[in-house]
Amino acid sequence: MSTQTNFNYLFVSDLHLSEGRDPQTGLIHRNEDFFEDRVFAQFIAYHAALSRNPEAASFYQKPWKLIINGDIFDFLQVVSLPAEGDELEKVTGASRYKDLSANVCKFGLGTQSKEIVWKLNQIAAGHPLFFQALAWFLAQEGNELVCMKGNHDIELYWPAVQHRMKTLLTEAYREWHNHHDTECPLPAYDDLSAELNPNILRTAVQFPPFHLYEPDLFYVEHGCQYDPANAFTNFDKPLLPQNQNVIELPEGSLFVRYFFNPVEYIHPFADNLKPISRYAFWLMRNAPMETVTFFTDIFPEYWRARQQIRSKLKHKQPAQAPPDPFRQKLLKIQLGTQANLKKISKNTTWRMIASIGLLLVALLLLLFVIRWIADGYFALAAVSILFIFVSLWGSTAFFNSVNSLLTQPYLYTAAGQVARLLNGRPQPDLSSVRYHIFGHDHAAKLELLDASDEANKPDYRQWYINTGSWIPVFSETEQLLRPSAHLTFLRLVPEHIHDDIPNSDVPELLRWSPEAGRPLPVRLFSGEEKRNCDT
Repeated sequence: MSTQTNFNYLFVSDLHLSEGRDPQTGLIHRNEDFFEDRVFAQFIAYHAALSRNPEAASFYQKPWKLIINGDIFDFLQVVSLPAEGDELEKVTGASRYKDLSANVCKFGLGTQSKEIVWKLNQIAAGHPLFFQALAWFLAQEGNELVCMKGNHDIELYWPAVQHRMKTLLTEAYREWHNHHDTECPLPAYDDLSAELNPNILRTAVQFPPFHLYEPDLFYVEHGCQYDPANAFTNFDKPLLPQNQNVIELPEGSLFVRYFFNPVEYIHPFADNLKPISRYAFWLMRNAPMETVTFFTDIFPEYWRARQQIRSKLKHKQPAQAPPDPFRQKLLKIQLGTQANLKKISKNTTWRMIASIGLLLVALLLLLFVIRWIADGYFALAAVSILFIFVSLWGSTAFFNSVNSLLTQPYLYTAAGQVARLLNGRPQPDLSSVRYHIFGHDHAAKLELLDASDEANKPDYRQWYINTGSWIPVFSETEQLLRPSAHLTFLRLVPEHIHDDIPNSDVPELLRWSPEAGRPLPVRLFSGEEKRNCDT
């Protein structure tokens, strides 16, 4: 028996569009991480054409629902300011830069609704092709777009931002019609061109408050609520208790705004080196003086801003239990996962301190060794050199061990707990699903879940899928296995899933290949399997 729905589905996440290319200069903003506008347009145009191709398999001939599972935008990394005068006054209430707060002048606009509308306009101006492609996709009959919130675009919460998103799509489609002969790679599908009725966008573009659920098929959420550094007290309504016009940002967002944005202004690739310790090693090896700058300038600035914000949130409200039973139980899973990661974070901190301490010991001993050799104390110098090597080895070992702590499979573990929760039918309108889909950590994954509660276990297999990211990730391990920008997505064609056909339920976690002009399988490897050869 196949699964019946009105749509086929495409899932992507973590695109992180920010200010893009300046239309006046043609230069890319230094905080930008998304460079695949044309490729993304080709990806959705391919699937729109597939659904209209009479020679394609019948199960493809349905409208597509494109689900961008969080962090479609990176509002945190839009740091430009409106032009002085009327534009600045409309957004901030001040017409001159000197009348703005030092915080806004140095780090950009905040999180109020009108500020984010302006940031969204900046993103659209820097990524015109991306918006044109989305608008063209929605102009094809029956297609829909779902924009899930993430920790970098939590501001999609604002109704004015959602409304502006829809009007930007209407404007982008009009622009494509005027210039599509030279600007957009969609003319290959001119036979599919259609008018985009703005009224269609009222229902064709959706902004779920938390998760997306399709009975028996999938459960989707971004995943930041399991990460203590990036979790919001109230994801559905993420507002400061004492100021309902401002978003309450978690620790990770403050780190991006006050620390990593200035770092990326110096090294635009810093956020793309994974794990983050690799950037630290690169920095110490290639730019030691900039390391000093980070510790004497950028980090103190971040710390002061962090302390000021924390002082305003002394009476921060704990996470409020949602009214429905499912969300109440889900909150317990999220808080439990956060608690485990906080323990890991403390371990990481102590290992970092130990690593730095041993490195300082090695440097100090090196100074003494030079003096002892000059004074003829060769035996003492030889023993000290041995201690230097041991200290350097220990420092490196501690530092490298941080990498494993920073790559804990917490979302896979959380997905298993969510699966067991849904299998128990926590409320009448929710029950088990095949696919549990997350984003957030930028690591494309495909794994079977062990929902070991036999009493409630469904009669089909259950999967954890992480859709990865479309931004470059420079990791030595990753680059040996796959391209730096992997362009991964999940494609679900429900009518292709048949319980009586073995393995037809295996999720199509794919990557878009610009060279081939079509999807190809993601290169993923199985986990380490242990064999028991005892007889």
